[in-house]
Amino acid sequence: MKKTISILMAGIIVLAMSFVISAQGTRSSAAARPAVATTIKITNFQFAPKTVTVAVGATVEWSNEAGRHMVEADDGSFKSDVLKAGDKFSHTFSKAGKYPYHCTFHGDKGGKDMAGTIIVK
Repeated sequence: MKKTISILMAGIIVLAMSFVISAQGTRSSAAARPAVATTIKITNFQFAPKTVTVAVGATVEWSNEAGRHMVEADDGSFKSDVLKAGDKFSHTFSKAGKYPYHCTFHGDKGGKDMAGTIIVK
């Protein structure tokens, strides 16, 4: 009887330890995901703010509040699908530099009309 209880207790300890290890792995995986550094609102045919500065490795999220828009880098390095009201698009910047972008429908390369800039340092 004592041997059965000892084996049962050992099994419970092993099971409990596996839950602890699993939970720790889940936490570190969540922490490894890139966090959104800043959100740019798409509203009234403009990006707000128009210019943002983020660190290398940061993720920028565009959130469309109204209408139909697209976000496209002037150099083609990123491009969203058509964004309807409530849609979001995000991009992670892995290199330092200046990234001008525009709405494909309402702006153009070079900062014309509906356009903005991401500065990555």
